[in-house]
Parts: sequence; C-alpha cells; structure tokens
Amino acid sequence: MVVSYYILTQRPAVTYFNKTYIAYIKVSSQRHGRSNPLYYVDIHYKSVVPFDNEFKVDFYFFELLSNEYRRGFVEMHFKWCDLIHKNPFFGAPMRQGKLLKPCPYPPDVYDMYNMTIPSLAIPPGFPFTKGRIFANVSHHGNAVYCGHMDMELKEKIVKPEKV
Repeated sequence: MVVSYYILTQRPAVTYFNKTYIAYIKVSSQRHGRSNPLYYVDIHYKSVVPFDNEFKVDFYFFELLSNEYRRGFVEMHFKWCDLIHKNPFFGAPMRQGKLLKPCPYPPDVYDMYNMTIPSLAIPPGFPFTKGRIFANVSHHGNAVYCGHMDMELKEKIVKPEKV
C-alpha cells in the first residue's frame, strides 16, 4: 500500500486589498460532490497595475492547537512571477488561463478555477495536520492583499494496481 497526502483548503477570507493595485478580489472554496474529498479554490480579481517580480508573496503556516492558531516555522516567500512559474506547491494550481503567459501580467480580469495543491508537492513529514495559511502580497513595502484559508492535511491509502 502507498500513502498519498492531500490538503483540504476551506473557509478562505480576504482581510484586506489595496484598490491602488486590485479593483476587486473574491476567493472561494468548494467541493465537487460528496465522493471527492478535495476542496477546490477559485480566485477572481481585477488588477489595476501590471504584476511582475516586484510583487512579493509571503505565506505563513499556523498550526491549530487547543482551538487557537499558533504560528509555525513553515513559511514560503516568493517573487510573484517566480511563484507562478516555478513553485510546485502554490504556483502549479495558479498556472492556468492567462497565468500561462510570461510575466509581467498586464492589468486585466483574472479568473482561476478549481485550484488545489498537487499531492506530489506536499513534502513528506509536513509538521502539522490542521492549521491556517496566511497569504500577504506586497509591492515595495505597500500591502496589496492579505487573506487566509484553513487547511487540513489528510492521508489517502492508495492500493497499487495489479499488473
């Protein structure tokens, strides 16, 4: 038997966005049927300025302990284009539609549907199973976007196929 992992991402919340950079943003998460355990994330936003590697994206993972979120030691920091084109964890699901084009991304409406973290991108021995992921986007020290999403790491046992 082989153990595979997947991350459930639920209850996304946009806590701040700067209208100098983004006209609107909506993030949602839903399942596609009861038999599929994954939650898929949709992000819809309209950028007002071009997004390039001058934008920084920071992810902070908090562990759920005794009904409160406590900051863990897992963090990820990227430049915008590097995140999208090089990162297998968060970038892979973002590489769709207009984000397949090379950087910079011009001001436009961006709709990303049915995103989920690929199970092969989840590192073995991830340090906790329940928590919250905080995401911050900034541009030269100015906050562009802040939000978070609850996460839960689950195991799935996959039976090898008989040959």
